[in-house]
Amino acid sequence: MKFDMTITDNFASFFDEQKGSHIFIDSFDNENFEVRIGSLEDSKPAGNIVAFTDDELNSKLLELYNKHIVGA
Repeated sequence: MKFDMTITDNFASFFDEQKGSHIFIDSFDNENFEVRIGSLEDSKPAGNIVAFTDDELNSKLLELYNKHIVGA
């Protein structure tokens, strides 16, 4: 899974075709990002990320996503 979100984005969503999972990310202050994973109809909180650069955000998204998918 590859993420290409920027810290200036207030919202992003991604779809993992291999796993059939949707990932939704929201931010109101462009530092704290709330992540939900699931389907369009039913997603669950996966965690919160604090990031100050695009690279930091995308690497933390990948780490959180991989933890969630492996633990599922």
